[in-house]
Amino acid sequence: MKIIDRYIVKGFLGSFLWCLLVFVIMAVIIDIFSFIDDIVKYKIPLQSVIAFYFYYIPTIFVQIIPMAALLSTIYMLSNLNKNNEIIAMKSSGVGLWRILTPLLVLGLLISAFTFMINDRVIPLTSKVSQMIRREELEKYKSGDKQMKVIENVAVYGTGNRIVFARTYNTAEKKLSDIIIHEHDVGENLVLKITANSAIWTGTEWKFIKVIMYKVDNSGKMLSSPIFYNEKIIPLKERPRDFANKELKADFMSYAELRKYIDNFRGTGIKITRNLLVDLNYKLAFPFTSLIIIMVAAPFALLTMRGGVMIGIGTSIVIGLLYYAVIAISLAFGKSGSLPPIIAAWAGNIIFTGIGIYLLNKRA
Repeated sequence: MKIIDRYIVKGFLGSFLWCLLVFVIMAVIIDIFSFIDDIVKYKIPLQSVIAFYFYYIPTIFVQIIPMAALLSTIYMLSNLNKNNEIIAMKSSGVGLWRILTPLLVLGLLISAFTFMINDRVIPLTSKVSQMIRREELEKYKSGDKQMKVIENVAVYGTGNRIVFARTYNTAEKKLSDIIIHEHDVGENLVLKITANSAIWTGTEWKFIKVIMYKVDNSGKMLSSPIFYNEKIIPLKERPRDFANKELKADFMSYAELRKYIDNFRGTGIKITRNLLVDLNYKLAFPFTSLIIIMVAAPFALLTMRGGVMIGIGTSIVIGLLYYAVIAISLAFGKSGSLPPIIAAWAGNIIFTGIGIYLLNKRA
């Protein structure tokens, strides 16, 4: 590694790590203040609060990495520009793309690290943090007695069954919009069951408005459907099994989510479409830091009066626009207006183009 590369890497990493530390602390403090009254009122044990944030910090960490990369890029390049070091490098025959190469390599490494954390750590820590919040931090609230609805519940049931419910009402112990896939020993789909709802009677599940029909592995019907106004279906899963099985992409690795999608093919276009958007976004999201660096760099190099502040303000605005485009494209993807892969990658593609254009213009 050349001296100039070490100099740039050292300048970036110092501010990057400092930003991460400050942002994590700020996020924890802000979150604590959101329910500090409950901590005092219900005398929630300190160890429960500490345990929650121990498992919640990886989620915070992944969320604030792009902003830390943004501010670190602006700070480091602005200082180089202010001290005329960029001009000196260019005068020595070093092009702008070559100057930024260490930053882009760091951005790529940060993206790979983000993917690893998001794929290997977050699925485990998210489940634990949510469980602690639900069972330790919120159990003292009077709202614990109120109705709580969990969306997108999915359970791998006994008897080679996969049970999906759009919602589960924990107070009424009621499942709604249910789809059950039953497989044979070779994991081939053989039976599909749909129902408007299911109520826990205390010993078993009573299903309402049931349709049952045999299917092949592609989901094609092999027999006429059978209808029941009410039917007891012998599921061994109890209410607590559904309460702990909220289907969230954050709770699954890329491989686990892909397996879910394979298992739920044929349950409905909307379900699989939403899952496919989440699956593709798991690959697209880690590149946010790299793209943020590319977009921020040109504005950090402004030399006009007030250039540093203009650069900071403009790059932050563009960063916010980047997140807005991502949110909008994901929404279009889940509504069916965009294919899942385009919805997940649209923000990255658009702002990569903007970053390359601006850097070439500055070069």
